[in-house]
Amino acid sequence: MGSELSIQRILVNLKRRRDMRTKMNLKTGLCTIFLGFTLIACDPIKTNQGYRLDPEQLAKIETGVTNKDSVQELMGSPSSIATFQTEGDAWYYISSKTEHIAFFEKEVMERDIIVVLFDINDIVADIKDYTKEDGQEIEIVERTTPTGGRKLGFFEQLFGNFGRFSTQEDSGPFNQ
Repeated sequence: MGSELSIQRILVNLKRRRDMRTKMNLKTGLCTIFLGFTLIACDPIKTNQGYRLDPEQLAKIETGVTNKDSVQELMGSPSSIATFQTEGDAWYYISSKTEHIAFFEKEVMERDIIVVLFDINDIVADIKDYTKEDGQEIEIVERTTPTGGRKLGFFEQLFGNFGRFSTQEDSGPFNQ
């Protein structure tokens, strides 16, 4: 009888250990899966925007020979056209590659700007290629322009129109 009790105790202890190992393996597995998903979520998001430059098409454009219509056929519509024209148009083909992780700010990895300058007769005068390194950071001015009038408080804005409106009988061009 004593040996049966000891065998039962051993079996119960073995079962408890097996259950504990199963729980531990389950916890370890869940932690591993959670960690995997967390690392996948931190993978950077890459974005390509704008005109995709094809060097073969750009090589077909000859300064002094190619006109606007031919440029548009070869490269498509420009991303932007110069607003202020002094001697002719300037067409901008802009592309950029950005990357960001989760909620952080986007970082520009590459930027390429092709500027096609035209003369007064709409013939290509020059082609310029600018990259990210050619760009300059500008500092934005945070000042605001003061406006005329007086500044209204919260309650003045909320209750300011009470009593300013007249009834239908009092208003109109015929009731004077």
